[in-house]
Amino acid sequence: MNLLRWVFDSKVKNNPRPYVIQASLAFLVLFAVLLVEELGLHLVVVAAAIGATTFVLFVTPHSSTANPRHVIGGHLLALLIGSALAVSSSTPVAQDILGQSSLLIHAEAALAVAIGIFVMAATDTEHAPAAGTALGVVVHGFSWELVLFVASSAIMLSLVHSMVRPRLQNLV
Repeated sequence: MNLLRWVFDSKVKNNPRPYVIQASLAFLVLFAVLLVEELGLHLVVVAAAIGATTFVLFVTPHSSTANPRHVIGGHLLALLIGSALAVSSSTPVAQDILGQSSLLIHAEAALAVAIGIFVMAATDTEHAPAAGTALGVVVHGFSWELVLFVASSAIMLSLVHSMVRPRLQNLV
């Protein structure tokens, strides 16, 4: 029994209902988003970023990073930055100069995250999971399917979150 007290936060032990409800709601919303998007495995890195956003929205629904400006703005900025780097390095001139070096892809991915951090902080759209979007776009490469997935997912999650937010509580 002492192990259970050590593993579970006392807030869960005293009132497990909001934890179960909010985790279930997160499952339902993310499942619906992924079904609508018909996600392919090649988008798994970006899907992980959307999964992390779902965590923020349903575990800390009243935090500043859960508001639509941060969720939608952060993902769209990260998408723009990752896309710019992915497109610029895939031009024929860039390929001739730089080749298909894995070192280049690693540097681009790290640069996309760093620029994303800077731009999100400078524009008050900080959303940590969006850093995964920037990285995912560079790793995956630019595609309109990816743009549509990120934008529509961020909007759908924010919309549902805004509707149920008054009934949710921060679980941490």
